[in-house]
Amino acid sequence: MRDRKTLRTGFTTGTCAAAAAKGAVATFLGARPKVMEVTLPSGTIAFISLNEGWIKNGAAYCTVVKDAGDDPDVTNGAVIGAEVSLVRSTLITPARKVPIVLSGGEGIGMVTKPGLPVKKGEPAINPVPRKMIRNSVREALSHDRKMSASLSRVEVMIFVPQGKEIAKKTFNPKLGILGGISILGTTGIVTPFSHHAYRETIRCALHIAKATRCKEVVLSTGGVSERLAKEYFPPQQEESFIQMGDWVGFALDQAVGIGFRCITVAGFMGKLSKIAAGCAYTHARNFPMDVEYLVSLGKRAGVRPKVLEEISQSITTRGVVTILLRHREYGMVDTVCSQAISKLIQWCKKPCRIFLVLFSSEGEVLWYGGKEGKIGGIH
Repeated sequence: MRDRKTLRTGFTTGTCAAAAAKGAVATFLGARPKVMEVTLPSGTIAFISLNEGWIKNGAAYCTVVKDAGDDPDVTNGAVIGAEVSLVRSTLITPARKVPIVLSGGEGIGMVTKPGLPVKKGEPAINPVPRKMIRNSVREALSHDRKMSASLSRVEVMIFVPQGKEIAKKTFNPKLGILGGISILGTTGIVTPFSHHAYRETIRCALHIAKATRCKEVVLSTGGVSERLAKEYFPPQQEESFIQMGDWVGFALDQAVGIGFRCITVAGFMGKLSKIAAGCAYTHARNFPMDVEYLVSLGKRAGVRPKVLEEISQSITTRGVVTILLRHREYGMVDTVCSQAISKLIQWCKKPCRIFLVLFSSEGEVLWYGGKEGKIGGIH
């Protein structure tokens, strides 16, 4: 019997879309696989069960039923499909890489505002899933090199029949993503969201860091910020890097409680601006982006009115950062980070030194600094 505390992982919509696209190509080539191998960004192989595949009007179709594991994901159980058309060429060019044209069909949202990873006017299929889908299609085509050499392009359309209804339960409408869901994922894997399990993971990781004689810890807000922090602080022990997710206040309390007196918090503007606003638990459901708060910080930092107006129209903190960097308004970045450090110090119940590093969406360090807290405790 499976331990009730052991939560089952699942797969992202990006992984499912990649499996469906690869399955559609396989269907076109005459195969009828029940399981499809998909290479995840980490290089590991995921085995995705296919729902059904068919050919109609010269195009091949395949669907996957998303399994999010034990995560309460609104897309769990959704049918994610791909329509693939292989467009023939009059020339045989075996050495050429066949272009793969990606589009969004029924139930895939359309990006209507700037500031997101996908450009305005594009289907809401994020960069990592786009790469996974294209790689999966090419893997499937590699099984028939003669066919591949005869193509001028491959057209792939991702669709989610219930996507429009599912999207109403997400933040997509607020973000200006209209008509359906987004195809997401940076790792390809869905990690179950359990409050108790996540807190226990943080607690255990901190105790391991202490047991392995780490002198300080680097608390990151997610997997990408952790990877970047490892690149930025290469001499640190592996055990000192800990993903705290949204549990900022809890992680600090635990770290200080077991004796760490030097703590670095690493993240992106979205989470750090929430910390600056006094949010010790930064999940979007509890604390969505507050544009008015960011504008107030901008006023405090002396940001020009024209730039503040642009910020007020932004729908994401990524968009805010883009605006600030474009206008060279570095003072606001400093204000947000300084305010965030002050809050982190307040949440520590014992004196300690807090460092903070802010990364851009491109992985560059936008801000790094530290501050020593003489008086601990939440005010």
